[in-house]
Amino acid sequence: MLDLLYPPRCGGCGKYGEGWWCTACNNRTQWLNARDSRVSLELPSGQSLTVISAANFGPPLREGIHCFKYEGQPQLAEAFAAHMSAIAKANALSADGIVPVPLHATRLKERGFNQSLLLARHISAALGRPVEARALQRIRPTQQQAHLSATARKENMRGAFAALPERVQGRALMLVDDVLTTGATLVECAHVLYEAGAQHVVALTLARA
Repeated sequence: MLDLLYPPRCGGCGKYGEGWWCTACNNRTQWLNARDSRVSLELPSGQSLTVISAANFGPPLREGIHCFKYEGQPQLAEAFAAHMSAIAKANALSADGIVPVPLHATRLKERGFNQSLLLARHISAALGRPVEARALQRIRPTQQQAHLSATARKENMRGAFAALPERVQGRALMLVDDVLTTGATLVECAHVLYEAGAQHVVALTLARA
């Protein structure tokens, strides 16, 4: 009944009638295969962080992510997380727990939800690994990253996160975020998790810019 009164509108093309993410937009998205999905980022400690991404960041996925985050379409999480889970399986990723990149309380109040947490919950169901939403906390607000330079992004993220050692010590963890751009956010998160005693950290994102 609700679908009749408020029919789902595709986050990619805006058309009604075929759910929140239509077949045409799904087919136009540049989904990555296992070989092309991996990049490596250097952490301050000299360790490397492997990041797996499900797709390239371009239309129509770019528009879908914008709708997901900024236009109140959390329903897109299920379709997007299905592709993230598939690429994680294709890369044989394993982890003891799934850690969504947290939002600061101020940003969470503005948006109403944490997109990374929504993705993580669906990925958790697909991979059979628990979500560790309290393992990583955002302890200070940061500027929006979108319009900052690579150097500014790194400075913006420095000291923004804290990890709870009792939730990460000796564990293999999978960070989850929506988009990999310069990697500043994921690098800082992984660094903090390792500092708190994590045994191994990998990252999984929906898109790579």
